[in-house]
Amino acid sequence: MKRASWVWLHRYVGLVMAGFLVLTGLTGSVLAFQSELDAWLNPRLFRVEQAGAGPLSPSQLIGQAERDNPGLQAYAIILPDTPQRSAIVLGGARDAAAALDYNQLFLDPATGATLGRRLNGAFGLDRERLIPFLYRLHYTLATPGRWGEWLLGGIALAWMLDCFVGFYLTLPRGRPFWRKWRPAWKIKRGAGAYRLNFDLHRAFGLWLWLVLFLVALSSMALNLNREVFRPIVAAVLPTSPSLWDDPRPAVPPAFALDWDAAAQKAREEADRRGWDSPLGIIHAARAEGFYMMRFGREHEPGFGASVMYVSGVDGRILSVREAGGGKAGDVVNELMFPIHSGQVAGLSGRILICVAGLVIAMLSVTGVYIWWKKRVPRVTRRRRPPELAVPGSGEIDAVR
Repeated sequence: MKRASWVWLHRYVGLVMAGFLVLTGLTGSVLAFQSELDAWLNPRLFRVEQAGAGPLSPSQLIGQAERDNPGLQAYAIILPDTPQRSAIVLGGARDAAAALDYNQLFLDPATGATLGRRLNGAFGLDRERLIPFLYRLHYTLATPGRWGEWLLGGIALAWMLDCFVGFYLTLPRGRPFWRKWRPAWKIKRGAGAYRLNFDLHRAFGLWLWLVLFLVALSSMALNLNREVFRPIVAAVLPTSPSLWDDPRPAVPPAFALDWDAAAQKAREEADRRGWDSPLGIIHAARAEGFYMMRFGREHEPGFGASVMYVSGVDGRILSVREAGGGKAGDVVNELMFPIHSGQVAGLSGRILICVAGLVIAMLSVTGVYIWWKKRVPRVTRRRRPPELAVPGSGEIDAVR
């Protein structure tokens, strides 16, 4: 395949992706500090003014939330990591007759009193809805069903492959190799608008190439996990089966364990394994018949949270996924979110992801600008009378 063909491919694949990458890059830059920004914008939801004597248990908090909010059935609780933070209950309508305009409640962990409610992910640019909406926009385009996830997953797959094409097009033709390649890493001072945009596009693409590729890869892995990523990983690396892949029982099992009993079972198993991380999230998968427990603090550096599955029927430990442990395929799969969010490297990683989001948007804008500036003379040449055309002016420029 000739270089001109790679140029054409890079140009038009980039144009197709540009709008999506600007949107996801800018929203991703904000979401690198999602929880901090949400808490800063909404202190009444996330902060408790006067911490009580001690937090209520998960069952007590959820029982209070369901009593205070008729028609609500909780399916998850996010436990506070400090006495000054609220507990967050996620839920839905208990039955078709209960129409709720919220799915997220914020509770005082000491009393169970409801501090506030909101419909998580609903459109809105006010302070309560802004950050959750940006999150939904970032990974689903705020579309119904999974259409947005699949579309963005396809864009991420194309972007991942285009990273290699873009890198190839920066390589010099002829020798000496390093002397000719060195300018590609630099931004020329005092250059005109076109050259400045071209240098920004090429140099930032080179300097942050690995980060951009990992963001693209993790985007594809998160949006097309079951469809593409996990099957490929499982084909080349040993991978454990997931409980979520098992068929649901025809009739949802009756839970014999409440939230507290399940948390106690998980804590005992965690202590036996030497885990010192606190229990952060409890999710009741009622249709599947188990509780999912996530151990770990928010934005903890490294491989992410350790996860344990406890049967809601008899309290058996069904499955354990320790952060950084398990089979090689499990580790690769579980690394995708910490890489995408930057938390794999702690605060410095999240700052890098924030910067990378801005760079992604900039690369898209400069790419469109470069295409537009090169398109104008091409269109002009096509419209020019044949007798005025300059010989050789229609040759393809190999510069992106």
